[in-house]
Amino acid sequence: MKFKVEAMNLSERLGLIQGIAERRATMPVLSHVLVSSSKDKLELSVTDLETAMSASCGAAVLKEGSLAIPARKLYEIVKELPQGEIEFEAIGNHWVQLRTPSATFKIAGLPSEDFPAIPELSSEHLFSVESSVIDDMITKTIFAVSPDDLRRNLAGIYFQKTGKHNLRLVATDGHRLSFVERDVKSEVKLGRGVVVPKKGVAELRKIVKIAENISIGFGKNFFIAEGDGTILIVRLIDAEFPDYNQVIPEVTKSSFHVKQGEFLSALRRVSILSSDKTKSVKVTLNKGEMTLVSVSPELGEAKEVVPIEFTGDSIELGFNARYLMDVLEVIGEETVHMGITDELSPAVIKPVGEQVYISVIMPMRV
Repeated sequence: MKFKVEAMNLSERLGLIQGIAERRATMPVLSHVLVSSSKDKLELSVTDLETAMSASCGAAVLKEGSLAIPARKLYEIVKELPQGEIEFEAIGNHWVQLRTPSATFKIAGLPSEDFPAIPELSSEHLFSVESSVIDDMITKTIFAVSPDDLRRNLAGIYFQKTGKHNLRLVATDGHRLSFVERDVKSEVKLGRGVVVPKKGVAELRKIVKIAENISIGFGKNFFIAEGDGTILIVRLIDAEFPDYNQVIPEVTKSSFHVKQGEFLSALRRVSILSSDKTKSVKVTLNKGEMTLVSVSPELGEAKEVVPIEFTGDSIELGFNARYLMDVLEVIGEETVHMGITDELSPAVIKPVGEQVYISVIMPMRV
């Protein structure tokens, strides 16, 4: 194996795939990147056995070959090198030598045969999605994914086809739920709903940041995405996602409109003195105003009044302020609609005037 490649191009690609290579892997090769050179292209592949990514860039290949090189060390070296060409050469016993006009590095690698095979999936089931659309959909749902690994069916985002050109994403951790639906223009090639793990979705966001359009699709057990010379393959979660429609109230007893910016800013200030553990804030609704209160015996208390359009009966509820802020931070519309029924029933938050986006949050006792 011998090739020359621009340092900047290689650094960008190595940075893109770093999140998958395991630093403390049970199998040493999982902390490596498989570097393969052929024709005029360099391909970099990493996997943790559940998620795999391959990224390619142009290179002047003098001798074809492949070698597994420690991913983190290779990236740290390349990103510190000045702009210009780097020459790579396998020098025997699975070592590789990197040369620039002023520096030489020798790194111990592993044989490419030790690197796990990455699944080869057909691209016939892929469909095109605007990167900005899928990125926005992920932003509006990923915060609601459950952090509990024992609840596997909630440990990812649920992808569902709801119409020929309609894609829906749903996430819930049992205390809150976020639901977004968009028209993706091309035909959605998805037969059944599937759960894509949170790590896989986070890696997908890296691709949408660099590609204007991407193609995504679903095999029997895998999710696949392609864009800008990068391929992502993620093993789906083999568990049934709950019937989320059961927790979305069809109607609420009362509702109000509030300015998104005013509500979010007030929550941020009031929650400073809320309990670090519960982040609880008491919300009192009266005609024309909402009062936010946080009380902590160790820290103190805070109170702020926010103007709202509300004409229902006065009511007092408790919420995790972080849950409310997570939703408000991703809503781009100026005005927010919030529907409530009573102190124990789920509250519904949605933007006024935007496409389909709903967030459901369970109240808490304060």
